[in-house]
Amino acid sequence: MTDREALLSKSNFLLGCDCPVKLKYFKSGYPSLNNANSFLEFFADGGFMVEALARALFDNGVWVVPQAGETPEQATARLMSVPGDGVWFEPTFVVEGMLVRVDILQRKGNVLRLIEVKAASFDSVLDPTPFRGKQGGILSDWRDYLLDITYQTNVLELVYPELEVVPELCLVDKAKTCHEEAIFNKVELIADKDPGSTGPRAVYHGDIAALRSQHFLGFLNVRLEVDELVATVRSQAKSLLKISEDPTIALEPPLGSKCRDCEYRNIGSLRNGFAECWGALAAGDPHVVDLFKIGFLADAAGNSKEGLNWLIKNGISKLVEIPPKIIDQNKSTGKRQIRQLECTKTGTEWVDPLLKDELDACEYPLHFVDFETSRLAVPYHKGMQPYEQIAFQFSCHTILKPGDKELQHTEWINVDDAFPSFSFASALRDAVGETGTIFVWSNFEQTTLRDIRRQMTSYNHVDKEIAAWIDAIVPDRKDGGRVQDLLELCGEHYYHPKMGGSLSIKYVLPAIWGGNEELWRDPWFAKYFRESLDGALDPYSALTGLILEAERNNLADDEAKETAVEAVRDGIGAMRSYQEMMYGLSRNDAKHRDAVKKMLLQYCELDTAAMVIIWKHWMSRLASAK
Repeated sequence: MTDREALLSKSNFLLGCDCPVKLKYFKSGYPSLNNANSFLEFFADGGFMVEALARALFDNGVWVVPQAGETPEQATARLMSVPGDGVWFEPTFVVEGMLVRVDILQRKGNVLRLIEVKAASFDSVLDPTPFRGKQGGILSDWRDYLLDITYQTNVLELVYPELEVVPELCLVDKAKTCHEEAIFNKVELIADKDPGSTGPRAVYHGDIAALRSQHFLGFLNVRLEVDELVATVRSQAKSLLKISEDPTIALEPPLGSKCRDCEYRNIGSLRNGFAECWGALAAGDPHVVDLFKIGFLADAAGNSKEGLNWLIKNGISKLVEIPPKIIDQNKSTGKRQIRQLECTKTGTEWVDPLLKDELDACEYPLHFVDFETSRLAVPYHKGMQPYEQIAFQFSCHTILKPGDKELQHTEWINVDDAFPSFSFASALRDAVGETGTIFVWSNFEQTTLRDIRRQMTSYNHVDKEIAAWIDAIVPDRKDGGRVQDLLELCGEHYYHPKMGGSLSIKYVLPAIWGGNEELWRDPWFAKYFRESLDGALDPYSALTGLILEAERNNLADDEAKETAVEAVRDGIGAMRSYQEMMYGLSRNDAKHRDAVKKMLLQYCELDTAAMVIIWKHWMSRLASAK
């Protein structure tokens, strides 16, 4: 490990605050399951666009760019050594083993204004000081943000003890409406080749004077919160510095329910952090942490939420060895836990006979529907408020009548720089019509349609037919609407041991698919079959990307490079891919946009095909159980 690798950055600090052992594994180079595409990660919450708008509010801001042979902190020191006021973007500071890179730093006289830009939102009308609860304490939702800026403030005060540091969080104010100069397409991504760059750079190219008069950002002084947290931060930093400098240090792992989703639970790796933390208790397969809502399990004495600690103390790590007596079967959670325990022990799935009545009551045609949406801090179009949602894509598989041999598919996606949600609703009505049951997985689609209905009123979009149609279909089927939530039916009436403790369709589909050869040969689904050592590959894993041949433009064949467009495999990936397609570095590359469009359509089509697969599997099992 080099001296620089031993530094404790603010991201290292926050990782260590979450779990100090995670910092140990990170510094030791353990493989992580968080291997998302780094460029699409850039689009995670639109924070890069908020930063671009924030920077545009400052005159004469200077990017800190190291010269040849300089470190970022040396470049910062060089630029800030010039007397007088100034503004610097991404200055870097290192002191006592701690490293921070500040979003925006402004010096006026003997005052340093430290600005941390976040895509998080608040409402300046309803809650102008959002960080504290009714009792005056710091709210948990804001704690990480405040720990972050406190860590930065502490470092800056160590570097410049003679100056006053004023820490501020720059946040998105949802009380403000977005005007022309503060919308998505006013921010441009450029390929940043500067030394030390971690990705593309977002640059504002609109009317800066107009932006300054109509932006939707709020700058909140957090000095009181920093003063309250600084002692904790200094103590925590001292402990984490020891790990950063020597990741071989022995630590007592804080075992708990969150270990289930740890990025270092890398079962296929020789360096499996989960195995090291749990030691002899890591061997359970399935493990006790995989029990449905394990965090709510009580112990043998009935102490709420202490069940996992009781299991650990009693050396129980295998899910099948959990004593049924500690599960409260009078509660819905307990009933699900018992079902999981019993099915895991027997290795069999459970299909509740009552599921047949639920499915038989559904009116044909059956429409299996999935939406893809995006909700970002920087609105797509003027007149919107920050974090308003747009619906940009849907897929719909339809079975017209019982015993139908044909599975119809309809899809729609927006590729134009225009507000899409009203066109989306119109196309959806054409796809599902006025009759039949609309199957979804979770209530997300209903929430999205209600959001579109609200937007129709807010933006004076007069379409009485679409408005009435939305009002009629969004209630649940049992309440007179047309929507049936398959996730709800799954939770009440179905379990497969390979689902673990999850009700996500990403777990239910492979659990069903892996052992049902009839589905592999079904002409509706045969295209999703890929053979694996275990029988059939999870259809989501089997999705393929595209390779685009580069334009050669007089380059020698060996100089032209192919471009890989990765397959979209989850909803977050779909949102980020859409944002990159519409507003990323390749937004003017027609071939790349078309490839991303194909990936989005491929993914969304599988999401609705997955529901049909699950429905057909249930119907088959119920028929054979007669």
